[in-house]
Amino acid sequence: MADNRQQAVSRNLPLLMAAVTTALCVLALVGHKSDWLTLPALQAWELDTVDARFAVRGKQRPADGQIVVVGFDDQLRRQAPEVLQQRAGWARFVDALAAYRPRAVALDAFFAEPEAVLPPGTVTQVEAAIQALRLAPEATATVSQQALAALAAVHDATRGDHKLAAALGRAGNVLLSALFFLEEGEASPAPPGLPEPSGLRGARVADAAVLDRPLGQRPLRAEQQVYGSLPMLAQQAAGGGAVNVLRDVGGAVRRMPLVIEHGGRYYLPLGLALAARSGQLGPGNPAPASYATGDRELQLGNRSLPVDPRGIAMLGWLGPTETFAYVSAADVLTGRADKAMLRDKLVLVGYTDAARDRVTTPFSPVQPGVEVHATLLHNALHGGLLSGTPGWLGLLAVLGLGAAMTGLQVRRVRQKRTWLVAAAGAILALGWLATAQALFAHGHVVEVAAPVGAVLLVTLVSLSTALVSEGREKAQLRRAFGHYVSSDLVDRILADPARVRLGGERRELSVLFSDIRGFSKFSEQMEPEQLSAFLNEYLTPMTRVVLEHGGMLDKYIGDAVMAVFGAPLEMNDHAHAMCKVALAMQRNLGELRLAWTARGLPAVEIGVGLNAGPVSVGNMGSEMRFDYTVMGDAVNLASRLEGLTKEYHCAILCGPRVPELAGAQFAFRELDFVRVKGRGGVVRVYELLGEAESASALATRIGQYAQALAAYRQRNWAQAEATLWRLLQVDSTDGPAQVLLERVRAMAADPPGDDWDGVYEQRNK
Repeated sequence: MADNRQQAVSRNLPLLMAAVTTALCVLALVGHKSDWLTLPALQAWELDTVDARFAVRGKQRPADGQIVVVGFDDQLRRQAPEVLQQRAGWARFVDALAAYRPRAVALDAFFAEPEAVLPPGTVTQVEAAIQALRLAPEATATVSQQALAALAAVHDATRGDHKLAAALGRAGNVLLSALFFLEEGEASPAPPGLPEPSGLRGARVADAAVLDRPLGQRPLRAEQQVYGSLPMLAQQAAGGGAVNVLRDVGGAVRRMPLVIEHGGRYYLPLGLALAARSGQLGPGNPAPASYATGDRELQLGNRSLPVDPRGIAMLGWLGPTETFAYVSAADVLTGRADKAMLRDKLVLVGYTDAARDRVTTPFSPVQPGVEVHATLLHNALHGGLLSGTPGWLGLLAVLGLGAAMTGLQVRRVRQKRTWLVAAAGAILALGWLATAQALFAHGHVVEVAAPVGAVLLVTLVSLSTALVSEGREKAQLRRAFGHYVSSDLVDRILADPARVRLGGERRELSVLFSDIRGFSKFSEQMEPEQLSAFLNEYLTPMTRVVLEHGGMLDKYIGDAVMAVFGAPLEMNDHAHAMCKVALAMQRNLGELRLAWTARGLPAVEIGVGLNAGPVSVGNMGSEMRFDYTVMGDAVNLASRLEGLTKEYHCAILCGPRVPELAGAQFAFRELDFVRVKGRGGVVRVYELLGEAESASALATRIGQYAQALAAYRQRNWAQAEATLWRLLQVDSTDGPAQVLLERVRAMAADPPGDDWDGVYEQRNK
């Protein structure tokens, strides 16, 4: 039926929406990875999760004490400001540091322009004056010597670049920095064949294969201009390296290019150039490097460093500021620094004062920039660079987690435990986060934002859809059952709608039919208004007792009542509840008769038919209108049993399954074998006499009737009559005994033939 199809769609709508949401998440991630769909929020969230993983992992100590940071800090600014201001001060610092005999030194600083202590023209004049004074006559020797000394001092102050170059030459192990201007927009990359940039001697990847690859698989390319140090300084330095860093969304530094293309050549960053001279990467000083365009690793000596197809590496940050050993440049100048901290160490020199060169890292918003290069150096020497995972793994995670959440939308799972979907979503998300953190501890970065985001989105969509669809379903259930069952039972149905199936299903239930005897003749004596009031007065307590015992009022058929026990919610004791209701109906009728007699109305009797057995229960009817009801042979038998109460002159008749299910709690007696109208076969019929506590008082009555019934079936008419006579002497109102006695006497007078089977044929419905 159309309504059933609509119900099926409504029930499965959360499942459908979860599947659609999962598919959309997969497509969006494919687009994001293919660059035809930009999701900046997803990228930012993923980077935030990387920072969170660093925070959860916590600070790590350096593998050894080989890396030392010498900081141009606030102490140096106070005690020796000239070092920060003059190249001569730098020269003095380089000489002081060289005295500690470090293995290699990298200066995270630039000396790109000549130092301008005086204007160039003034310097020329000073040099000419010095030359003239040296040729002056003896008479003016004293004055000339004083002027010469003064001019010589001025001239010496202008030679800071020369002094720094000399200091670099004396040290012999100092590397300088260079900054590439990376290609952006319309800028043209440096053409092949350009001379090697000043200051990058030794940083070039000698074994390089520059292959023709798509832009997304090529290293970053630099423009022609390179910002480095003066040629005179670069010639005296031991080499150099690039200090380019990549700032992600939000400005944090998490990645660094390990190769930069310039003029068809590849160059290493400063940290790797220093690592190559550490002597820890195998033979060769510096250790050789090799790389091919698009490779996922760069070979540096005996180390394989993981990179993405563009040659970019993810830094494995160890911790916040001063995770590495720190020495103040002021202490180096004064000789107060611990010699053991610097001797034979790899030293990075950079600005660590509060005013300059600060970067945002996963551990700090203002970490000294020199620590970027110290981190890369440590990662290269001790295998700390993070490696990404294949893009298909993130897609597989989104698909798998989304599919798991979709599977939980199956109706019997979702409605069995209302909170299960949300709890499962949380468990799946936390499980993936825990997996990602475990892999992160071993240097692998798996995608977190997309998989967890997919779980959260599928959970949100499915729960929202379920909330709307189940709200409609509950409203439908309330409309469907509000008039048939008690309000408490309706609330139980709404609390767990999965226990109710509105479509047809086979189930063993108990069915009750009750009817006022002779109602048609009785109703003819009343006006319609009186009859309506009478029926309301009668049906109200009868309906109430059905609902109070968990039964469902199926329908009214004029004065008749049809009730079902065990539906829509299953009941283990449905037969017991039905028997309680049948006895309560007879008690309620007794109270009503007293009121009716007082008002001059006739005393009426009701018959109740009870039966239990398999039935079809659910929505029955047409596409235009249907009701929740029961159908089947067990229902028809209950109706016939109600009609038989008139023929046996008793109040309550039961089918054979009722005593089997509820016999221990009630007193029953077998009345007869009956072949009911409109139904094939023979049924054993029982009378419900009362509660179990009255069984002892009824034992004689039950036993005598059983003896008479056995004699009757054996054609022992005399014994049957005598037994029934004794029974009626005790209780003359025993209707079934009277009926059987009349039948025995008739058969004694006119015995049946040999084909008589002792089965009574029902005369009326």
